[in-house]
Amino acid sequence: MRRIMTTIALLGLSLFVLLAPTPASAANTVDVTSATLVARGVAVDVTVTVVCPASTSGSIELSLRQRSGSGLAYGSGWAPVHCTGEPQEVTARVTAQESGEIFRNGETLVTGGLEVCGEDSCEYPPFTDTIRVTH
Repeated sequence: MRRIMTTIALLGLSLFVLLAPTPASAANTVDVTSATLVARGVAVDVTVTVVCPASTSGSIELSLRQRSGSGLAYGSGWAPVHCTGEPQEVTARVTAQESGEIFRNGETLVTGGLEVCGEDSCEYPPFTDTIRVTH
């Protein structure tokens, strides 16, 4: 009987540890708030509002894709994130690829990920959004 109770207790403890949220997963959110043309469309400054736990840090990685004339403008960029537990604005510069077109005013697809690392683990919650690029 003692062995059965010990086994049940260990199983319960194992489930608790597996299901408990890690500091990195405790409320990571990303909201794309603006996109502004830079250097006549060679780049776009993308501003996002990020919330992540104060005991974590990481980075935001972004990719943009936009129809531009008869071609496609695309590029990627990143910015470091110093988590505070409160909403904060982070701006990442996305540079157009040389083999593509330049970015223009208009709708753009934004995809990316927020890498958030705590003491023991990292998480990479992805996001996808559309935003209007402006001057």
